[in-house]
Amino acid sequence: MDVPRLSTLQALLIILKAREAAPKRGYYYRSWMTIVQCVQMAKDLALDEHYEEHKAGKPCGSDLADCITKTRIWQTIFVCELMVGSPQGRTDLGVQMDSLDLSVPRPVPGIEDSEYHITRNFTYFTRVVRNVRRMNNVYSKIKNRKDWGIDPDFVQLNPSFDTWMNDLPGDLQVTFPSDGSPPWLPSHYIGNLHSYYYLGIIMLHRPQLTFMEPTGADGGWKHHMMICYSSAKSLCRLQEAILQSFGLTGLLSMQRGINFTIYCILTCTVLHLVRIDVS
Repeated sequence: MDVPRLSTLQALLIILKAREAAPKRGYYYRSWMTIVQCVQMAKDLALDEHYEEHKAGKPCGSDLADCITKTRIWQTIFVCELMVGSPQGRTDLGVQMDSLDLSVPRPVPGIEDSEYHITRNFTYFTRVVRNVRRMNNVYSKIKNRKDWGIDPDFVQLNPSFDTWMNDLPGDLQVTFPSDGSPPWLPSHYIGNLHSYYYLGIIMLHRPQLTFMEPTGADGGWKHHMMICYSSAKSLCRLQEAILQSFGLTGLLSMQRGINFTIYCILTCTVLHLVRIDVS
């Protein structure tokens, strides 16, 4: 901790991940302070300027491996900052979205094929989290308005998740069997990736559901309810598939670990109860 280093940032992020498996008293606040430390150290290493340097055609002064590492560490800090800070009601987040390089990388000579796929796949994960960050940013501005859940600034985000899915390459797609059984997953990462996607949809449409009347003549409540309910069913099938194919380790591998899984289950349970109540 004497000077900023990429390796120190990697270590801090690994420690943050390790805490998820055995949270102790003060875990949430300590996790936030770790993220604050990561953001500051990353800025001391100019990771927040890394993308702009390349866009301007300037070399970043690192070899190819370290250059890729810089991009992925900054993406990881962005993801963790949102996932740790937002549940605590924090909107003063330090990683700006325009400082992220979310372009889909291409294979590069000298970089192993497996490393390329990890970098590419994590970019798609970061894009999902970016959609949630957009929600967080809009919410921080409109939360004091009446009926903020159906505010035009919030509603305009609705197409964002459709765009993400349409851009997803075939090897990251998931096919859900028509008989309602869990889908086949080539890796728990792909299951987790889609879990975040469906939870994001619920987080986007649930506020709109809250501020609508179930008996409204325009059918808006039913429309958003079906989107949330369909996403909840898909999310449950994904987690069942992860558990069947990869065991508890597959769920623990999610960013935020088992706490995320519990939150997903509770969210889906509430939606299933509401669906039963209105049937």
